[in-house]
Amino acid sequence: MTPVPYQNRVTKLRATLPPQAAVLVADPQHIRYLTGFESLAPGEREAFLLVANEQATLFYTSFSPVAQHSFLEYVAKCTISAVGEKLLPTTILAIDMQAITAAEYQELQRLSLTLTTWQADTLWQQRMHKDTQELEFIARAVTITKKVLEQTLATLSPGVSEQTVRRAIDANFLLAGADGAAFPTIVAFGEHAALPHHQPTEKELEPEMAVLIDCGVQIAGYCSDMTRTVWFGTHPDPEFSKIDALAHQAFTAAQTALQQNKPTAQMVDAAARQVISQAGYGEQFIHTTGHGLGLSIHEPPSLNARSEQVIEPGMVITIEPGIYLRGKFGVRFEETVLLQVKSD
Repeated sequence: MTPVPYQNRVTKLRATLPPQAAVLVADPQHIRYLTGFESLAPGEREAFLLVANEQATLFYTSFSPVAQHSFLEYVAKCTISAVGEKLLPTTILAIDMQAITAAEYQELQRLSLTLTTWQADTLWQQRMHKDTQELEFIARAVTITKKVLEQTLATLSPGVSEQTVRRAIDANFLLAGADGAAFPTIVAFGEHAALPHHQPTEKELEPEMAVLIDCGVQIAGYCSDMTRTVWFGTHPDPEFSKIDALAHQAFTAAQTALQQNKPTAQMVDAAARQVISQAGYGEQFIHTTGHGLGLSIHEPPSLNARSEQVIEPGMVITIEPGIYLRGKFGVRFEETVLLQVKSD
């Protein structure tokens, strides 16, 4: 398996820092990307990563398992005061205001340092461009998701509930070798399929009913995301067939837009949205066309009408056009897509 280039990632981040500056990374996913350290308790502070011009230091809670890397210094204490002990008074410390608490910020203000706001855009530029190891993890995640989803759809039976199907999918993910679900699995029957983020209930499957399943897994923290919509029965509603075909056509249009020279997120979104709007369902396409994914299930770039982000080779995104008819049903078709370098 390809080694994870953690040191190279930290070196790239360090190269963006001005002299006498350091950055305090607090977002758990950013820390995992840069060091491999996995926070086990969401919502609790388990680590800080301090990246300075000469040294990178991981501050962690003493009960957290840590894989040692030679390029990092390790401090088994995850406090602002411990961070302060590693910094000179002349240091300009950049902090991610979106990832620290108000109490932590107040502690930072008490240090004899110059504080500035760190814009994580430079790190996101790194994270958007997946390396070989990341692509291997995502490919494995996609393979497992597709296998389990296809098996699930092939074995649906009348009377089964949304919750039962969800539990079976999540269990089969583990049996197939995944670390777990990447997000709460969505299973929606009938009119529930018109709710993009429906939470499964005890609603039972009946003949001649729409079925929407949106699910994904994690492999080494990396996510997959896939949605399929089918008609359970032999006589699909004509409008279901119509909007299902439109969703697939919109997906193809978005894929085609990706083949343009320097496609932007805005261009890809517009291509999918145009297909659906021209058919009269524009107001029923109520979310973005897709998003990046990796260690987080929703990452930049966001495929929306306002984003001018160029979709570049090495980026992994989802394309997921959908049409939702409240009170009847909805459809969504979603795949994970890697933009590759064109060969001559």
